[in-house]
Amino acid sequence: MDIAAPNAFMDFLPDALKAYAIPILAGSACIIVALALVILTFIIRLLFGGRSAKDPKQKNLEEDLSQYPELKSKSGDRQLRAEGVPVRIRLIVVAPAGTASEVDIDELAELLDQVVTGLGEIYKNDKPRVVIWPTQISYQGFGNHFHRNMLTGAKEGEQTRWVLIGGRAKIGKKQIMLGMALQSIKPTTIDRQTIDSHQWASILRVRVKD
Repeated sequence: MDIAAPNAFMDFLPDALKAYAIPILAGSACIIVALALVILTFIIRLLFGGRSAKDPKQKNLEEDLSQYPELKSKSGDRQLRAEGVPVRIRLIVVAPAGTASEVDIDELAELLDQVVTGLGEIYKNDKPRVVIWPTQISYQGFGNHFHRNMLTGAKEGEQTRWVLIGGRAKIGKKQIMLGMALQSIKPTTIDRQTIDSHQWASILRVRVKD
């Protein structure tokens, strides 16, 4: 049984192509269907692709600090102060900078001592949670990422007991990215800071307890 092309399509074709109306119509239909599938696939990947195939390096790095247990009594004769306010270390985030090698956690106390004199002893006494993050390129980017993932439960502009400092730390010729979640006894106005390597020693000081 012969299949006839629609009259409207036949009228559109020049006389020389009317004999090929059916193949032309079929080919056009295939092209339209293929384009529709490509567009549909693109839309599906755009909407759902990021959820179904996450890069393992982009795992959830959020820390809900509001769920951390209360501070335990402090041992040792040294006290860490952030801009003059006594604080305790609750969390340390470290990440390699650029093409630097991985950070050895066993050497963290020694590394911290090179950032701020006496900080390694504070670290040993406070026993904070330590988290290793993937390699970071810029200290500004790391700082933004660090602050975005530290959840304190406080509203914007509200004073909190949490002091969050993140940025670049220089250890000899080596650089690392360092983030610290510090907690004070009372709420402060220090809040969050992103700093460069030369600023650590001006913000953090280790003192002998009164």
